[in-house]
Amino acid sequence: MVTRESLVGACVLPGSKRGAERRSAICQAVYELLGKVGYDRMTMDAIATQAKASKATIYRMWQDKPQLVAEALVEQFGDTTPTPDTGSLRGDLHALMTYACQTTDSEMGEVVAGVMTAAAHDPRLAEVVNETMFKAKHTLHEQIVRKAVDRGEVHPDTDPNLLHEVMHNMLTGRKLWNLGPLDDEYADHVVEDVLIPVLTYRKP
Repeated sequence: MVTRESLVGACVLPGSKRGAERRSAICQAVYELLGKVGYDRMTMDAIATQAKASKATIYRMWQDKPQLVAEALVEQFGDTTPTPDTGSLRGDLHALMTYACQTTDSEMGEVVAGVMTAAAHDPRLAEVVNETMFKAKHTLHEQIVRKAVDRGEVHPDTDPNLLHEVMHNMLTGRKLWNLGPLDDEYADHVVEDVLIPVLTYRKP
């Protein structure tokens, strides 16, 4: 199973500051190339040239291209999403959705969308993207739901996966299919018309 820890650990030469710097330079080169040419057209030769590193060095640090791309996304995207703490579920969801829309609509969002498109026909890439980009956000969504439970805003049995899955699909679907702007109006729509009703629904 691919994990964030295994990706990062595989890229650093133990006890080597130079190894860590080289890893960072290669990851940066990969991210830049993803933005310029996309996943499918990005070759190991191009990465080596962009990073001023040998292919032997790259293959020594990463087992394959998908793992290398996943680590580059982790370094750029990482755990940058702030955990909202507004005092209410509605406020937390608005803060989270607004930030997510802004990020998805940025240059970083373009790169991630391109990688996700490529992952649709590359099972190995899909595996590492799922582990690093999708599952990595699960803890954040768990925290939001847990606080809402503590405040009595949602039922204790509310599944955090509801927030995790619905929000992810609403964002990526709109981005990948170019269904409209990821603006404040859309963020409000998702929170008020989708997330709040889903999370506060009580089964009869």
